[in-house]
Amino acid sequence: MDNTEYSRLKNLADAGIKDHTRAREAYEALYPVWKQGNLPARLNNSFAWVIYYHVRHEQETMPSLEMRQALAAYLSLDNERPSRLHSRILLMATRLKARDAEFKFGKFFEMWGMDNLTDEDWQQDKKEGREGTVTFVSVAEHAIRLYAKELHEKRAKGFNPDFEPLLVKAIKQYPTQSLYKYYLARLYAATGRKAKALKAYKKLALITGQSYIWSDLAALLTDPVQRKAALCKALLLQRDVNKTGRLHLGLAQLLIKENRFPEAACELRQYRDIYTRNGWHLSDYYQRLRQSVPADTQPVRDNRSLYQASLAALDDFLYSDLPEVALTLTTEFKDRRGNMSARLVTADGKAVFLPASRLLTDVQGVRVRHYLARIVNPDDRPKVVTLRSKE
Repeated sequence: MDNTEYSRLKNLADAGIKDHTRAREAYEALYPVWKQGNLPARLNNSFAWVIYYHVRHEQETMPSLEMRQALAAYLSLDNERPSRLHSRILLMATRLKARDAEFKFGKFFEMWGMDNLTDEDWQQDKKEGREGTVTFVSVAEHAIRLYAKELHEKRAKGFNPDFEPLLVKAIKQYPTQSLYKYYLARLYAATGRKAKALKAYKKLALITGQSYIWSDLAALLTDPVQRKAALCKALLLQRDVNKTGRLHLGLAQLLIKENRFPEAACELRQYRDIYTRNGWHLSDYYQRLRQSVPADTQPVRDNRSLYQASLAALDDFLYSDLPEVALTLTTEFKDRRGNMSARLVTADGKAVFLPASRLLTDVQGVRVRHYLARIVNPDDRPKVVTLRSKE
């Protein structure tokens, strides 16, 4: 390329960077040169900025294909990484994914380089609104969430090994956010690290009441009684009936093995009703399970009592790792709602409250005063999950 042509392109690039309304003009001049492999190395950085300003200026109206081509061109350039520009390009890619579900963000993020995230990329943006301060997730969080979603859809096949340490960093950066702990647990499960997955899910189950945690756990647990209990817990927690179909199917399969055919038929009926109502295809697995139930079986009306009765099987799994703490009963009283409550204290004087109905009596009918308990969140709103007499 002669100096005259180089100067023309450099001037166009500078104009597009200075005046964003001219970024398209600069892009359309530089893109064909780049595509033909004739872009001088000294124009790499200028073209990278032109791409960014062109995409940012027209992101709402630019056709998805054109935006993909622009981002692909950027990735091929030899420019500084990590950098402010590199982070801005990642932001543009997250916005493209938001309006184009077909855009393979995961592949882009891998090529962009997960290790190129900077400390600034992890900073959440906070703005004052009418109802107080509003916090927006960081660029790094956006990228992690989009990558995790695609990873789950393809069942973690071919995941980038840089993603795991990225999740570990996210957990340290946002310790109160359980979502990244969930992504890590799911990654353990998908890559065959069952012991780590179970440990991670157990911790999640103690701090969050999300149905999907128990649904995932049911797939990992091998003990049929515990697996049934996990499915029951998931069903009790799931408020969106349309998301319970597979849970009903899994529970039906376990109930059939127990020869509890009326209860199994109830679960199959609920699965069928959900799928029929939504116009979804009934699975072949459902048909096989239905044939396993005797034809003259009358389904029970509702399995809710079965769900509740099954939950106790989870106690050993969930709480076995928690230490037992000595508690002493100090008083019983009526709370603000008129319900009888009990106040117990630990050896160091910390108070724990629970319904008086959970207290025990000895064989002579005398109230037990000394207990051993397992407590979740002992330092912040403690909750007694297991309780037995120490006497």
